[in-house]
Amino acid sequence: MRSRPWRPEQWSNPVTETRVLAPRNLVELQVALAQATPATRLLAGGTDLVLHLHAGLEPDLLIDLSRVQGLAGVREHDGVVHIGALTTFSQLAAHPVIAERATCLAHASAQVGSVQVRNAATIAGNVANASPCGDSIPALTALGAQVHTIDGAGRVDVRPLATVLARAGRTHLAAGEAITGFSFQGHDSLTRSAFAKVGARTAVTVSKLSMAVVVRIEAGVIADALVALGSLAPSAFRDADLEATLIGRPLSPSTVADFAAVSVELVRRVIPDRSSVHYKQYAIRGVAYDVWNALDIGPPVEPVGLC
Repeated sequence: MRSRPWRPEQWSNPVTETRVLAPRNLVELQVALAQATPATRLLAGGTDLVLHLHAGLEPDLLIDLSRVQGLAGVREHDGVVHIGALTTFSQLAAHPVIAERATCLAHASAQVGSVQVRNAATIAGNVANASPCGDSIPALTALGAQVHTIDGAGRVDVRPLATVLARAGRTHLAAGEAITGFSFQGHDSLTRSAFAKVGARTAVTVSKLSMAVVVRIEAGVIADALVALGSLAPSAFRDADLEATLIGRPLSPSTVADFAAVSVELVRRVIPDRSSVHYKQYAIRGVAYDVWNALDIGPPVEPVGLC
C-alpha cells in the first residue's frame, strides 16, 4: 500500500504560523532568544526536532542556529578542550584533538546513528534533547564537561552538565537560553578513556546501555577513575561504587572481573523492578569488558563464567 504524501498543513498550527528567525552572530542570537517562550524551539542539526514536528509539535518560534558564526569547531587551550555547540558528531569522531584528549567522546561520536545522522546531528542538540540514551552524554559526564550558555538578556553562564540535565527529555535550560558550547580538561599522557554501548542491532542502534570510563594510570595502578552510565536512569550519571572498584587497583584481569561484577549489582540496585533488569544485568557485564578493552591498557580480557 502506498502511503499518502506528507503535507505541511498536516502538523502546522491552524491558528498561528510558526515564525522562523535565523541569527548570524551572537548579538542577533540574543535578540532572537529574547523573543522565546516555552513553546519556542531551537534548530541545530534537526535530527530530533524533525521527528517532533512530524509528531505534531507546533512551536510559536523556531530559531535556526545553523548560521550563527563561531558555534562550531574544536579547539584546545592550556589543556582545556572547547567544543562549539554546532559541532557535528562526524567532526568530533574525526578530530585529532578529541581522539587524543577525549577518546571516550570520539568513541561515542563514531557510534551515533548512521553516517547521515552523524553528518547532521550536533553535540548541543544531543544534550538539549536530554534522551537517556544520548551517546554523547555519558562521555561528557565522565569528562566532567561544563556547559556554556547564553540567554536573551545577553547573560552567559558556565555550569556542570549534571546541573543542566533534568530527566528524560527535559533540561534545566530556561526558555530563551541556548547552549553555545562545552569545555573540559583534556587527557594528559597518564589518562585514558573509552566508551562502549549495546543496542538491539549491530548498526544504527539506539543505546540500551552505555558506559564511559576515564582512568588515570600511575606506575601500573589506576590512581583515579570516573565512570558514567547511560540508558539506565532518567539521565546519565556517575557511580561512586564503580569508580571505587577501579581506584588503587592494578591493570589485571581480576580488576576488570570485579568491575564487571559491581556493574551487575549496580543494575540490580538502580532498576530492581523494571522488566529490562534481567537483560541489562547480563548486558552490562559485556559492556564493562568492552570498555576495559577499549581503554587499551593491557592485553584484551574476555569475560568468563556467568553473571
